[in-house]
Amino acid sequence: MSLLKQLWLAIILLLSLVFGGSFVVSSLSAKSYLEQQLYMKNTDNAAALALSLSQQEADPVLLDLTVSAQFDTGHYELVELADPEGRIVVRREDRQQAKGAPAWFIKLLPIEVAPGIAQVQQGWQQVGTLTLRSHSRFAYQELWQSTQLLALVFLAAIVIAGLLGSYLLRIILKPLDDVVEQAEAIGQRRFITLPEPSTLEFRRVVGAMNTMSERIKATLRQETARLDKWQRNAQIDRVTGLMNREPFMQSLSAALESDDVNATGTLTLVRIGGLARLNQSYGRKAIDGLLADVGAALNTIVARHSRWAASRLNGSDFALLAPRAMELEVVAREMQDAVREVMEARSMQQDVTLPAATTVYVQDDTLTKLMTRLDGGLISAEQKGNSAIISTYAGAIQALPVREQMEHWREVLQRALREQRFSLASFPVVGSNRQLIHFEAPVRLEQDGQQLAAGTFLPWINRLELSSELDQHVVDLALRVAAVRGRPLSVNLSVGALVEPSFLLWLSDRLSAAGPSAAHLWLELPESMAFRHLDAFKRLAARAKTYGCKIGIEHVGHQLAEIGQLADVGLDYLKVDSSFVRAIDSNPGNQTLLRALCSVGHSLGVIVIAEAVRSKEEWSQLQEIGFDGATGPAITDFNT
Repeated sequence: MSLLKQLWLAIILLLSLVFGGSFVVSSLSAKSYLEQQLYMKNTDNAAALALSLSQQEADPVLLDLTVSAQFDTGHYELVELADPEGRIVVRREDRQQAKGAPAWFIKLLPIEVAPGIAQVQQGWQQVGTLTLRSHSRFAYQELWQSTQLLALVFLAAIVIAGLLGSYLLRIILKPLDDVVEQAEAIGQRRFITLPEPSTLEFRRVVGAMNTMSERIKATLRQETARLDKWQRNAQIDRVTGLMNREPFMQSLSAALESDDVNATGTLTLVRIGGLARLNQSYGRKAIDGLLADVGAALNTIVARHSRWAASRLNGSDFALLAPRAMELEVVAREMQDAVREVMEARSMQQDVTLPAATTVYVQDDTLTKLMTRLDGGLISAEQKGNSAIISTYAGAIQALPVREQMEHWREVLQRALREQRFSLASFPVVGSNRQLIHFEAPVRLEQDGQQLAAGTFLPWINRLELSSELDQHVVDLALRVAAVRGRPLSVNLSVGALVEPSFLLWLSDRLSAAGPSAAHLWLELPESMAFRHLDAFKRLAARAKTYGCKIGIEHVGHQLAEIGQLADVGLDYLKVDSSFVRAIDSNPGNQTLLRALCSVGHSLGVIVIAEAVRSKEEWSQLQEIGFDGATGPAITDFNT
């Protein structure tokens, strides 16, 4: 029972005792008052009747007639005249029980009144003794009515006092609800703060909890700032501010092996032709300034798109990785224009060419194939001259115009949704104790007798704005599988789950109908989408956790400076991007970075999982660093 209900019941009980006591006292007082009044009436009426009888000269007939006349008025229970020897001369008595009140009430509050007694005389001679007792039914009727009225007044007073007390208690205890909500949020790893209430006791509690939350947030800010600094020192070129070649190539390799919307995109190379000649003409310091401006211009392009990356591969070659982008020449032209504007701003555009080569990468590509295509395209662009752009393709389908490709995939995907051709794969995520954490369930598409990986069609799902519809389909599939197998299952949601207004309501309906199966569902979104739509992500997390779901972020590591913003989300797990995990056993720089990332994750109270672990050596090193779990080719053989 809640504290508010307990206090409300205590108030009602106390008021009932007070009003009950007052009710008893008032009833007894009214009974005593009526008894006094009846006694006085008996005495007065007896004296008046005795005086009237004394004037009848002791005539028995007149005495009887006078007594009968008085008794017949109906106000008396007994009128009796006895002679001096005690013999009854006249007696009139009403033996009917008192009416006007319930029998239990009459029994509970009996009205006992002494009769009025007076002497009847003839001159100086005593004729007899008159005894008169008024009927009590009128008193009972009056007492019953007054008691009913008093009870109604007391009952109304109790109700009004109870409602008023309840209202005042709600106002007084409102801060307590906030304190409980804050404590529950902290228990769910949401470190929120509240305004301090005016009540002294609650203010001290809220102040202490706010201090704890602020300290945790401050620690997270410090740790994430340190993480970001380590990442920049390890992966960012100091001259250009772009990614170094090695981490860039790791990101490209991770994109090629990914199974999500980033598995398809474009890769573009732009060469600053004549850079060596500029270096001789202007000197190293001026060219370093030029390269810094070029890096800033390319980073401006990267900042507008999630998971895009740019790098200086060598002295004069710059690369741009653009996941999800399919318009080759558009991306290449944007990159060229950004570099050209920098050259023109420094008046160094004379005799400088910007040949470019661009290609589409897909999930089946390899680094060798990609770089071979781009190197050949870059040679052709240089030969063509005039800052030409050469687009290279791996196959005929890639060479088709984007509009034709979109129409092809629109037909395929809409038919798949109608005919429910999507299914879920299953890959274990195992903890350091070799116990199952959950199964990853990436979506698959049955097409022409083949099972297409998510990386093949998800980019087109995104471009055709079918992501929200696919999210709903995937959640339904996962809930059905969880109901049958009874094991935790994680599914990937897209940006549609955050930006589509109706998705939250739909998800609530599905999770509510799923019952216990909802607790087996783990929902995760990409890091870039979670931070870009942070408020919507918080709402999704709160709604899903209401039904027992787990919430996580995948591909973590590209926006480390923003991890502190997750302090009040209530996350359950983080999955670190495979580009940071690759060859971790031989990469001391990433080991330091990931050790700090694990520390931050554990400060948030979440488990930290590595993606795409390819060898037992990597997994062993990750465990030493502090990871709680992993998934990938090296994990599938583990005993789950």
